[in-house]
Amino acid sequence: MTLNHRDFVLLFIPIEPAFAIAINEDNSLYNKAFERNIVIVTPSTLLATLRTIDSMWNNEKQQQNAIEIARQAGALYDKFEGLVQDLTGVGKKIDDAKKDYSSAMNKLVEGRGNLITSVEKLKKMGAKAKKALPEKILKRAQEDDNL
Repeated sequence: MTLNHRDFVLLFIPIEPAFAIAINEDNSLYNKAFERNIVIVTPSTLLATLRTIDSMWNNEKQQQNAIEIARQAGALYDKFEGLVQDLTGVGKKIDDAKKDYSSAMNKLVEGRGNLITSVEKLKKMGAKAKKALPEKILKRAQEDDNL
């Protein structure tokens, strides 16, 4: 049995009248035993004492579980914060990639003499190309070149 992190021994006295006589002779007997981490129990107090010990052990186990839950919750929170930071960084990089893509596409298709219409003119003038640019990109570039 543990009370305040001290170990105790249960001293079971099966003959209760004998213990009553001993207490009458020296009423400090119980306290002297307790000071030496001994708990005197008799048939009438044994069950209550054991239930008290069981309750104390359960409370201690619950307290240890609560401490472990708090520790794990803190670690989980820290991991979650790291994930949020990483996802925020990924989002910024995606935004930057979108801006770079948009800028590159604008150079291809926007304004007079854009790159798409310029290279297409080379093909029409006789450049030996085996492939053709996508029709959608050509239309977009030609519309912008005509503005």
